[in-house]
Order: sequence, then C-alpha cells, then structure tokens
Amino acid sequence: MAYLERLKQAAGSTCIFSLAGPVESAREMCLFREIQPIGVIFFKRNIESLNSLASLCGDLRKHHESLRIFAIDEEGGRVRRLPTGDYSLPSANELASFDEMLFTDRVRRLGRELRARGITVTMAPVVDLRSGEDTSIVGDRAFSDDPAAVIRHARRYLTALHAQGVAGVIKHFPGHGATTVDSHKELPRIDKRLDDLKESDLLPYYALATEAPFVMAAHILVPSLDPVLPASLSPAWMRLLREEIGFRGLVLSDDLEMHALDRWTAAEKARLFLEAGGDLALVCSGNEETMQAHWEAILRAAEENDEMLRRLEHRARIVEETLAAIAAAP
Repeated sequence: MAYLERLKQAAGSTCIFSLAGPVESAREMCLFREIQPIGVIFFKRNIESLNSLASLCGDLRKHHESLRIFAIDEEGGRVRRLPTGDYSLPSANELASFDEMLFTDRVRRLGRELRARGITVTMAPVVDLRSGEDTSIVGDRAFSDDPAAVIRHARRYLTALHAQGVAGVIKHFPGHGATTVDSHKELPRIDKRLDDLKESDLLPYYALATEAPFVMAAHILVPSLDPVLPASLSPAWMRLLREEIGFRGLVLSDDLEMHALDRWTAAEKARLFLEAGGDLALVCSGNEETMQAHWEAILRAAEENDEMLRRLEHRARIVEETLAAIAAAP
C-alpha cells in the first residue's frame, strides 16, 4: 500500500461523520471516498422513514467499503431520531421504573429495529447521575441519582442491545449530571473534588469498564483534574479512564462542533482529542468543509508522528473486532 493511501486510511479510521440530508449527494459521495471515514451517524434530517433509513444504510455500504460504524443517537424520551413507533423508548428515568422483564423487552425491541435498518451502534445509555429536572441539563435522560441504580439499569440496557447485534455507548464521561450548562452552547464547568467524583459520577465507569464497548467523552471542564482542557481533550482524563478505571474499549468524542469547544479550531480540536488518547472523532453537522478540516488535521497528525499512525491503525482493528463480536451475538 502506498504511504499516502496508508495515511488516508488511518486518518479516516478515526472519523465518524454525517450527511446533510436523507440521501447521499454526489459531492458527499466524492468526499467520503476521499476521506474513507470508518463511521457515519444519522440524525432526524437523515431519516424520512424506517425504510428510507434502511435504503440509505444499504447505499452507503455499497458505495464505501471503509464504513464499519452506522450510528444513531436514539436514547428515548426527548432524544430520539427515529419516527415514533412501538420500538420507541421513554426517557431513561421512566424506563428505570419498569420491571426487569419489561425493561429488557423494550430495549431489545429497539435493538431489533435498529439492526434491521442497518444500525450497528447507538449513543446510549446515559450513565450520568440525575440531579433534578430543574437543576441539571441531563434531567430525565438519566436513570437515577443513585450510582448503584444507574449501573444496574445501564448494564441491563447494554446487554439487551448487544443481544440484538447493536453496540451501546456509555456517556457522558466523566459525568454531565452536575451541571446546568448545555455543552451544545458553552463549556460547562464542574467544581467537584476528584475524590467526590470517584464516589459518585465516576462509579458507573468503574463498574462497566470491561462491559461497555464504547464510551463518549464529554466537553466539560473539571478543574480538580485538569484546569485547562475539557475532559474530551484532556490527557489527564484519558489516563484516568484507561489506567485507573481500566476502560479497554473505544473512546468517542462528543460532537466536536459543539460550542463548548469554540475556543479551538477544527484542526486543534481533532488533534488534541487524538493526542489525549481518544479513538473516534464525531463531527455531526454534515457540513462538508468542517468534515474536511477535521480529517485533514488528523491526516497531518498521522503524517508527522509514526506512533500516532500506528495507534490509529491499531484502533481500526479493534473497531473491527468489537463490531464483529457484537454482530455475532445470539
């Protein structure tokens, strides 16, 4: 393989991008063939119906051999991308009130529908701790304010999804529940002591470290560990996740286009995330210039650092193995 092609494949292997509408345009097809992203994520703008989503996934698979992750952000409640149906989940807080059998059945039903339409990864469950509907940006997206309950429900959720061949993503590391600030709009700051976080918000990550295939890193500033960089861009937070917590799966960024990261350019964000130890960069708007800018930054980082290039290639193999294991579930 020519070196330039190797670089392109390595850079693309860390990109999860999106489309502007419900079909892939000719320009998007050319861009994706150049970038070779490993994944695509779908939002309401991409889904006219369940059948159209299945067709879109099928077309993308035919057009782009690089694509391995077909993702959606389908939590339930107020965070849903699919048309409403009997597979739709209520909020996590309501779901937590169901008995175990009904809870499992509802999540499996969603998993079956996702898999039937071509989806391999959903950005759920939320493992943030609920701190009150009026005092937290998370609110009813969280299962509970009790870490033990969150762990129990998240484990059940992941198991039910995986049984249908869909991978779950625990989020938002290191814990979004204590803030009233929306990272879509500005950078939240959480002034909890690290020891307090380890006894509360971080407990689900310790408990699920070997069970969750993916974790999403949040754009939140927690000065008790890193006073400068948000967790998503912070080597200190990535080291804690990997070395102390023992997480061995893949780390996704939250959407790198959120206004929480406005102080950094597209190139800076992509590079900082990867250098911190992240694996998969989410860029969700479907804007072609933005996707190109993030990819080019990753391409340059791999070109300038052989260790980075090897790490990206290694993580691409882990993505393959992770998705193969989920798809093989009974």
